[in-house]
Order: sequence, then C-alpha cells, then structure tokens
Amino acid sequence: MLLVFQIITIMLLLFWPMVMMMSPMALDAPGSENNADHVISLIIFLCYPIGLGALYWIFGAELFGISGRTLTLVATVIVVLTLSVFGYGSMLKNALSGIPSSGYGNVNNQVYYNARPVAGADSDTFEVLSSTSYYGGYARDAQHVYSRGELLPDADPLTFRPLDEYEEYWVDAQGVYLGGKQLPGANPAIFKRLPDAWNHASSYAVSADTLYYEAERIGEVNPDEVSVIWSYLAKDKQRIYYMDRIILPMADAATFAMMPDTDEYARDKSAVYDLIGERSAPIAGADPASIQVLNRGYLKDANHIYYRHSHEPTQILHEADYDSFVVTDWDDETQSEARDRYALYMNGEVVKQLAEKSAQ
Repeated sequence: MLLVFQIITIMLLLFWPMVMMMSPMALDAPGSENNADHVISLIIFLCYPIGLGALYWIFGAELFGISGRTLTLVATVIVVLTLSVFGYGSMLKNALSGIPSSGYGNVNNQVYYNARPVAGADSDTFEVLSSTSYYGGYARDAQHVYSRGELLPDADPLTFRPLDEYEEYWVDAQGVYLGGKQLPGANPAIFKRLPDAWNHASSYAVSADTLYYEAERIGEVNPDEVSVIWSYLAKDKQRIYYMDRIILPMADAATFAMMPDTDEYARDKSAVYDLIGERSAPIAGADPASIQVLNRGYLKDANHIYYRHSHEPTQILHEADYDSFVVTDWDDETQSEARDRYALYMNGEVVKQLAEKSAQ
C-alpha cells in the first residue's frame, strides 16, 4: 500500500509545476482575482505538495528515503517562493483587505487602481465610469478624470461621457478621448465615427475635415469622400489608408476595392495588390480583370498561377502548368496541397515530379 501511495505522490509532485503554470487561467473570469474566497481556494489547492509531505510526516513514513519532515519543509519553501513569484501572496493580502488587485476600489477613504493608491483622488465623490482597462479604465471625482488610475489632464469631470453605446471613445466639453489619450484637434461637437463595410462603427473617425485612425491624426480629407472598406483600410478619392498610414500611392483610389471574401488582396482598374500593411504592393503581372483567389495562398488570372506564402509578396509560379493546375487542399498521402499534370506542390514549391514536361 505504501508503494502505491509513493507512486501516486511522485506523479502528483511531477504534475504540480504544470498546475502552477496553468493556475493564472483560474483567474480569467472578470473580478475573480478580487474574490477572497476564490483566491483562498486557489492558493490552498496549489499548496497540495505541502499537504502530501505533511501526511508522510504525521504517519512517520518516507518517500523513497526522504523523511516526511524533510519533504514537508522542502515543499513549503518551493511552494511559498513560487506563489510569491506568481504574485499570489499580494493578491491574497489585497483580497482579504478588500482592495481589488485589478480595477478600481474605494477602501477606507482611499481610492486604488490595481491595488495602487490613486494620488489625489477624492474618495467621497469618486465614481467608476468604465471598468474596462482596454477602453481607458475611466473614473472621476468632483475635480478630475482618471484613466487607468492616472490623472487625465484637462478632462472635465462634469461633462465627461461616452461618445456612443460602445463606450470606446469618450468626450467632454472640449475634447475627444480614446484609451486614455486625447485626440489632437478633435472637436466633440462634430466628431463622428465612420461605418465600415458592414455598417458597424469602425476605428476611423472624422472631425470637420480631419481624419483619425483610433487616437492618431492622419490628416485633412473631404469627409464625404472617405469610406472604410475593411477594419483597417479606408480610402477617399485620392488615397488608400492602412490604419493611420497612406499606402499604395500608385493605386487608383476611385476604382480600388477588396477582392471578394478575402482581406489579403485588392484591385483597381489597372493592377492587383498584396495587402501586407505598410509593405502592400502591386502583384507583378497580375490581371485585375481575370484574377481569382483559389485557396491556400494560390491565385490565378488569364495568364499565370500565383502563390503567396504568409505575409510575403505574391510570386508567379513559372513552373506550374496553367491548364491543369488545381488546388487539392492537404493530401496526407502525397504531402501536397496542389497539383498539375507534371508535379505536386506544397507552399508554392514542387514536392514531387510526376512527369517531365518535355514528354508532352
């Protein structure tokens, strides 16, 4: 019986590092790190190596020559140090004190953010406006507005409010804010977000004749000409925008459009384009009138077969036989994903020759 228990003990001790590494996942639920019962239960569970050692000590047993006393002491040192490294000690202390380890808290006339005191905050008039840190983590008191626990200079607490129901952009009487940052020159009275291709609020916005991407000012535009064609792409009659940058200066903006069912390619009346952020560029030789996106990075037009690997520029597959080329998807037996009458292909390269072209 002792041997069985020793084997089980070894397995549990070997499994403990993995349990420890995965333990932060137990705090994924919003507010879970601020729940004292949850934190205590998690810490008790993570201390199970100490409990195992204590059992050996109590019953006077050994784990393959290691006394229960030694096993308990070693387990205690390792577990306590590891819990400290992972921050569970301070998390437990905060939870027991009622101070949140994440987000805002107002405890004993002191305002906290992520368990750190918010300097100068008035606890009597303090209120949380947006608990979501990603969108700014806003709060205010009678005199100030705060973002993620830091003072937001010049923001007016009396008029500070969300721009719309999404609570991403916030405004006051004088400015517009996103993620705790004031948008330069934006007028809250005329500021508006632009709809994307699906008529959802996008990350592009205009204030008078100024275009913004998130909190970044792009420049002057005619707001009536700007359209958002993908979540990170927009255009007007002269320019194509990728986030807050102007790209593809050679493109004809008036006819520029995304290829169907993909965010990796676009075309205008004269060319086809790889969309690779700031490295976006025309695909050499591609015909916009006949281009088709096949699958697995392959394309074809009236003249060529093309391949694009990940975020690299699209290249012509000169070795491919145009008339017989097809994308087969992954074939485990041949370790290929496309073929023509002469070869099998994987990632745009020949992996097996089927016949010599000279034989035709």
